[in-house]
Amino acid sequence: MGRNVHNAHHIVKAKRTPVPCFMHIMAYDDRPEPAKRLQIAREAAKFGTAKAAALRFGWNKDSYYQHENGTRGIGRAAAKYAKAFKVSEAWLLTGEGQGPGEARKFKDPRLEELWLERPDIAAVVTEGIEQQIETAYEASGLGEKNDRKKQ
Repeated sequence: MGRNVHNAHHIVKAKRTPVPCFMHIMAYDDRPEPAKRLQIAREAAKFGTAKAAALRFGWNKDSYYQHENGTRGIGRAAAKYAKAFKVSEAWLLTGEGQGPGEARKFKDPRLEELWLERPDIAAVVTEGIEQQIETAYEASGLGEKNDRKKQ
């Protein structure tokens, strides 16, 4: 016992090895929601890095980094990002509207432009088209033929 006390004035490393606690290693993303959505849109557009997207579209990469990291708001730049990544500006800013990967059923360039510029109107138009298709389908009797084939 006396031997251990004699070395007490020396710096002694702890004999206990730290065990990582996986509960406290969780990733926490405190960026603003528009910054998170900007990253989601970039990745959905198949750009692996922010630098790749900035170079491809000719944006200032430092500004784009700051927008995606959430250190600067994307308000004024949202329109150009939305157009480049083929999402609606409303989705980037608020989460409402057409986001990435939300395939639209109707491939008309005018409707595509409407989705980018006015998603609220485009949603009403799309719903109206779907209702007209459903009505025409029922009136043609094709729905009945398909029902008989399933039986």
